[in-house]
Amino acid sequence: MTVENKTLLLQLLRQYQELGISKQIDYDKFYLYSIITHSTAIEGSTVTEVEAQLLFDEGIAAKGKSIIEQLMNLDLIKEITSKL
Repeated sequence: MTVENKTLLLQLLRQYQELGISKQIDYDKFYLYSIITHSTAIEGSTVTEVEAQLLFDEGIAAKGKSIIEQLMNLDLIKEITSKL
């Protein structure tokens, strides 16, 4: 790596940290929602990760999905978060 490349890399890294780009996504929450969606899919739920996110964060039920599927996701997130 040349000195110029190293300097540029360090400058870009510093800029990245100053902008707070890494804080734009809550990776822990994203991971949790993914686990819940995939776990309930094994049990037969067809709720997608986006639908689950809307359900968990905004309380918006997914159109065309049964109440059983949605409650399955809500029950699992409640169970997991109660243990954290």
